[in-house]
Amino acid sequence: MSTCLALLRVQEIGWSERFDLFHHQITAALVAGLVCPLVGCWLLVRRTSFYGITLPQFATAGVVFGFMILPWWIGAVGLGGLTIDAALSDSHAAINYHLAWASAFTFGGLLLLVWLGRRGVGSEIGRVAASFAIASAATVIFGRLAPAGRSFVDELLSGEILGVGVHELEVLSSFYGLVLVLLVLFRHDFLLVSFDRDLAFVLGKRVTLLELLLISITGVTVAVGTMVFGPTLLFGLLVVPPLVARRWASSMTSFHGLAALLGVLSVVAGVLASFEFDLPLGAAIVGASAVMLLPGPLAGAFARRAPSI
Repeated sequence: MSTCLALLRVQEIGWSERFDLFHHQITAALVAGLVCPLVGCWLLVRRTSFYGITLPQFATAGVVFGFMILPWWIGAVGLGGLTIDAALSDSHAAINYHLAWASAFTFGGLLLLVWLGRRGVGSEIGRVAASFAIASAATVIFGRLAPAGRSFVDELLSGEILGVGVHELEVLSSFYGLVLVLLVLFRHDFLLVSFDRDLAFVLGKRVTLLELLLISITGVTVAVGTMVFGPTLLFGLLVVPPLVARRWASSMTSFHGLAALLGVLSVVAGVLASFEFDLPLGAAIVGASAVMLLPGPLAGAFARRAPSI
């Protein structure tokens, strides 16, 4: 894909032609830039922001595990009549299979973290760090054992998302559209449960169901996003825009609105940088979002150095 971008630059194809060629990928990235920061806001409010780093790694391990057992699965279980060559040559045909494994690993890791947290096993940072290390190691091991699909795995891990097609865009838009609707409909209940679980229970809220719904929203966002984009882009959009927005927001509404706006702006800036400098699109978007972290520390440093009046 980077070779393709290099050819675009050499042939001096205009921006309109570039967007015509990659409109599916750009649209998918914009959808993620809108929705993922909103989910990341709730992770930050509930003091579980590190989940935004660990869960995509679980999902990646699930995708790579699916590739590892794909030949056995096709032979023993079957995959809609596909042969191994057909499943590997057309990633669209096997996307539901890989999405299932990404979801299984994501929800499994998420439920394990929640269960360990409820039992008070270790510290939150320690649990998340250990989970990330285990999931990363599993990804490497599964990748080495995978007899096929290694090029797709490498592309997934590098953050190169230019292979996204119309089918991936449809899957992403459907799930992320549902996530966005649920976040809007239950925003007040999620806020109450996140800040004061006991008060929510006293007021008659179905606390457990609301928490399960929020967990499910997080799991779906991570599983689908990782399957389509890979972990690099998910890391950035789940964590960085909410961190920046928290510093400047004056209310929960402005917090969510600013996080979503920063996510979309990160995608726009990342797309421009990717086309201009021949960079992997996912990594370029995360780099653009990281730049937005700078004004806060710089403003704080300037304030500390400014003479008092």
